[in-house]
Amino acid sequence: MANKQRYTAARVVHALDINKGMVYLAAKSLGCSHVTVYNYAKRYESVQRAIDANRGEVLDAAELALYNAILAKEHWAVAFALRTIGRDRGYVEKQALDVTSGGEPLIVKVTGNIEPDEL
Repeated sequence: MANKQRYTAARVVHALDINKGMVYLAAKSLGCSHVTVYNYAKRYESVQRAIDANRGEVLDAAELALYNAILAKEHWAVAFALRTIGRDRGYVEKQALDVTSGGEPLIVKVTGNIEPDEL
């Protein structure tokens, strides 16, 4: 005999909508575990769509807040955007690596037939 489900998919979707797709908060409002909500998402496409749609909306709001901070010339926002969104344009942080052993240069012994231009 199969167990009767405690919640309808529509009820889980409603809880997710109220909590902006945040699974743990939706589970808390339903009085169940987050695992239960994830199980409903696997079982019902409508539940997974609610998670995805709400997370997309939250992400859009975050991107809009970042954009507004960039327009306000907040240095942290400009640097963050260049480091992440602008990395394809060459805005990456590079770090020099100084390899030494006790203050002395590290000697690497190479065995085999490796040409100097291959190093």
